[in-house]
Amino acid sequence: MTETPRVLPETPASTDLLSDLLGSMHLSGAVFLRTEFREPWSILTPDACLLAHMLRLRSERTIIPFHIIAQGGCRLEMEGHEPVWLDEGDAVLLPYGNAHVLSGRNRSDTVPVGTLVPPPPWEGIQVLRHGGEGATTQLVCGFLQCDELLFHPILRHLPGVIHVSPSTTPGGEWLAGTIRHTAHEACQARPGARCVMPLLTELLFVEILRTHMQSLSSDEVGWFAALNDPVVGGALKCLHAAPLAPWDVDGLARRVGVSRSVLAGRFRHFLGQPPMQYLTHWRLQLAAQNLKESMLPMKRIAEQAGYESEAAFSRSFRRHFGQPPAAWRKQQKSA
Repeated sequence: MTETPRVLPETPASTDLLSDLLGSMHLSGAVFLRTEFREPWSILTPDACLLAHMLRLRSERTIIPFHIIAQGGCRLEMEGHEPVWLDEGDAVLLPYGNAHVLSGRNRSDTVPVGTLVPPPPWEGIQVLRHGGEGATTQLVCGFLQCDELLFHPILRHLPGVIHVSPSTTPGGEWLAGTIRHTAHEACQARPGARCVMPLLTELLFVEILRTHMQSLSSDEVGWFAALNDPVVGGALKCLHAAPLAPWDVDGLARRVGVSRSVLAGRFRHFLGQPPMQYLTHWRLQLAAQNLKESMLPMKRIAEQAGYESEAAFSRSFRRHFGQPPAAWRKQQKSA
């Protein structure tokens, strides 16, 4: 990679792209379980689809589990990833909702968590006690839900496990405070907890994403690394601030103060695609959201996505989502 060029002042650097995206995703959070595990112990947490079924959640939304270590420590093991030891005060986020095993220092036979809890509906946060007679580990377990359509550009670039440890994170006081507050509210069940807990889990999610973004090294790739880059980050802010503007590579490159070739090269480095392809995909994501949430005529949605005709929009949508927009809308409505 060449040296990072200077970005012109006209780039909308004040645009908070992460806030804009998260705000459009209908983000919601909840804590559903706290545990008192005593050594030796080992449990299997199901993947997001099974978790949604177990908790009777809306399966068409993305489900992102998380765990907070309120006391003690435990090991997290997930296929395709190195085992992670989680200490008291740590939090772990699982963006793809993969099945995983949580265990103490001394493992017993692994038991599926679904066999240890009663079926919902539940009144308040369930308390799960399991294991032997040794040292106690307390976990606070919850999940975030958001619209997959708009989270997808971020989700596909996140690692399968995001482990944050405020004690080793520079400037981790805010994250540590959020984790402590969430754990305290979950364990104490104070008045107003049903109002406070969703807000705390959403705040925790944002703090974890911030910490992940700040921890990325200069040689990382993906959406968060791109947002950190002054060239690609500036271009992303432009595109997301005005997705229907008549952008081309030359105009976008001028806006961020680099040449066309530099912009294209850095986009491919971080996101694996050229700028205009990224914009096309984002416009289609927005169009799909419109199809799902509104009853706007197809012609109007096609125009809002930047297409001059319904036919062109339909061809592009089918290539991206696998079926024509009318059929896709019908499927979403029936779901």
